[in-house]
Amino acid sequence: MAWLAVDKNGDECVHDIGPTRHNEYMWWNSWDDDGSTIELPKGSIKRLIGRELTWDDEPVEFTEVVE
Repeated sequence: MAWLAVDKNGDECVHDIGPTRHNEYMWWNSWDDDGSTIELPKGSIKRLIGRELTWDDEPVEFTEVVE
């Protein structure tokens, strides 16, 4: 599975495992050092799940595209 989250600065990211808040400004997981987190173009999360996420939201497990 993949996890979608938005950092405090608005960066949209996809993680391969559920991330946790790190340094009060970004989502992180223990595998980040190996490139398991990818930054997405702005607006990608809304296109994928049908709604926007913000820093205040918990990460969303991505299972399928909402049309």
